[in-house]
Amino acid sequence: MSVSDPVHSTVLHSSYDAAVGDVYGSSLPFAPGLKGWQQIAACRGIDASIFFPDDEDDNAELAKEICSGCSVATPCLEYAISVREKEGVWGGATQRERRSIIRKRRRAAARQRSLVETESANGR
Repeated sequence: MSVSDPVHSTVLHSSYDAAVGDVYGSSLPFAPGLKGWQQIAACRGIDASIFFPDDEDDNAELAKEICSGCSVATPCLEYAISVREKEGVWGGATQRERRSIIRKRRRAAARQRSLVETESANGR
């Protein structure tokens, strides 16, 4: 499944005390820049300080645990990467982890460009 593909599945809203076990269907497009995914995120209704700890490296475990069970963690992470979110835990990744993902993606893109340029130069 791609981040831009619509999701046609059932989502549990475990973040609501009163709605634990309630089931909601969703066909929202969960693409970076579209925030429909926020409506069914596992973190919805939870104290934001959990996701914005003073020291992300030491205090992000609870936020990461919540994100690990979230059905929209991937679009959340992609959103944070696309807008270069500088604070907090998004999609289960801290600021440091998101920077690492960005660096890896840049390196992979550079390798791909280099490979394409080499193939073009060789007449393929």
